[in-house]
Amino acid sequence: MCQSILVNSGIRASRRLKISGFLPQVMACPSGFLEKFRDLQSFRLHTGNINAYNELKLKRFSSSAEELSACLKIQLASTPAATDFRNNGTLLLCDNAHIDKYERDDLKITMKLFLSRWCEHELKEAVDALKEQLATTSIELLIVAFPELEIVEGETEEEENKRWIKQLLPLWSSLESLIKSGEVVSLGVSDLSLNQLQTLCDEVDTRPTVDHLRIDGCCVVPPELQEYAKNHDVQLLTHNDPIPFPTREVFHSFCTLNEETPLCSDLFEPTWTVRYTVWVRRRSVMASKGYIVAFVGTQGNE
Repeated sequence: MCQSILVNSGIRASRRLKISGFLPQVMACPSGFLEKFRDLQSFRLHTGNINAYNELKLKRFSSSAEELSACLKIQLASTPAATDFRNNGTLLLCDNAHIDKYERDDLKITMKLFLSRWCEHELKEAVDALKEQLATTSIELLIVAFPELEIVEGETEEEENKRWIKQLLPLWSSLESLIKSGEVVSLGVSDLSLNQLQTLCDEVDTRPTVDHLRIDGCCVVPPELQEYAKNHDVQLLTHNDPIPFPTREVFHSFCTLNEETPLCSDLFEPTWTVRYTVWVRRRSVMASKGYIVAFVGTQGNE
């Protein structure tokens, strides 16, 4: 079983956390622990390798959000009385040292980033966080789930597509910089329609190699999308991630205060979530799988 580890930041919890239930249920969290969050401007929660828990590894979850919630239930319920944050504000719930037994060239790291807002800085921050946590200099595949656009009443599909690509291009420029620096080997996108994928490929120098699709109620990808992907070397893969990823609800499962204390969500808001997998090449063995969730202080906490 994976053990929670202590890291130094001078911010300590005095009591054990307890969780009850999965999303959308919330857990009761001791106010003494949550008071420590008031000293932070931001923090990240890292599950570490969740495959260390047989109850997670052997269960088939309906979605990745359900898996993350179940993971937090197990980990935080068994977290020792003294829980520390790293200097960078990361709370690591499970040791990843077991990855060290493999040579880096034998591993393939896949990262999926769920953004809740159109922010280039947070994109780079998420990549840096994963590299730091896995002690690596590069990531083989980065798939990005971009934020949803606000609905504009009366807007045509063409107008919406133009507004979407205008929002996306600055982020894609940052992604291309990661390719040029060698920090990321290839890029992927999540749930792009045929029109969106065509528009993106026409506008950028570095095209995505993967379109990660959620297929609800069936297992058929539109033929037109299949044809376009085949002709442009884009691999179509499927997933069970909610759209959008419910980062805020996951946070509510992490901590809820009693009636006399302000809700934890008043202190912080979620910014991004990363799910990563580490595969052993040529063996189809998953060496590690985990999540990192990032939060920043709200105006009232700054």
